[in-house]
Amino acid sequence: MESLTRREQFNALVQAQSTVISALPYLMGCAFAYFYYDHFNLGDALLLFIAVISFHLAVNGHNQYTDYWRFNQSGSNSANNIIAKFKIHLSWARLIISSLVLLSAAIGVYLTIKTGWILLLIGVLSFVVGYAYSGGPYPILKTPFGELASGITMGYNITLLAIYISIYNQPQLDSFFWLKGFVIALPAILVISNVMLGNNICDRDEDIHIGKRTLVYYIGRHNAIKVLTSCYVLSYIMIVVAVLLHYLPFFTLLSLVTIPIVYQRIHTFISHPDKMTTFFNILISLQFILISEILFTIVGILMNFR
Repeated sequence: MESLTRREQFNALVQAQSTVISALPYLMGCAFAYFYYDHFNLGDALLLFIAVISFHLAVNGHNQYTDYWRFNQSGSNSANNIIAKFKIHLSWARLIISSLVLLSAAIGVYLTIKTGWILLLIGVLSFVVGYAYSGGPYPILKTPFGELASGITMGYNITLLAIYISIYNQPQLDSFFWLKGFVIALPAILVISNVMLGNNICDRDEDIHIGKRTLVYYIGRHNAIKVLTSCYVLSYIMIVVAVLLHYLPFFTLLSLVTIPIVYQRIHTFISHPDKMTTFFNILISLQFILISEILFTIVGILMNFR
């Protein structure tokens, strides 16, 4: 780990490769808005996308920063902590994290003034949960609610933001768009929660040393794996439900062809849960499910299959 560039340290600190976790729910929300409400505000959507990704990166950096301090205070060493592994100066890490937060907040304020209080409400809730996830005396990630918090914040809130920014200035905006958005977001909520759950399954023993009592700690690895597999099954079921409710085009059902691939990936992970060798299968499964759902929804829109 010698002669690391700032770019390499930045990518490591903010886990740049994980932006797909926020990007895909956002794209799904945009696709739903275009299909169901027949409208899409491109300029506003692009600005909000930048804010969403910036905040996602800031939260990742903050997680690494707080983890570093917890391990130091506990007198333990973490083989997985990015700040120590990539020799990142704490002052530089703070600068990056604060800059990303400010960029996200500035865009959020501008769009709130333009679009209304609903965006502010969703944004503030996301900021609060984002900070509480790893900050403060009782961070959510140290509790059994980490999976739920990450799934709702990234899976639901981001999808809802994408829907709202696409239709806020249209008569099609209805009082139940948030509920329809929840149905659309459920596959994302479930598979994103599984990223956190899979991570905690791998890190259970190490987490105990720093006082993290996650869901895996309370229900055990065996039951946690059952929850993980059930979430994948339910995510596919919710895609079918969304099509039956005519929230998504019939063509979206073709995303079910990814079931054998996802099954094989998850089988590999649960056979030997390990952060370095098998955890990537969780991330790949997320991408297979959400990317296929988005792509076939777009195909359905283009083919006008309603």
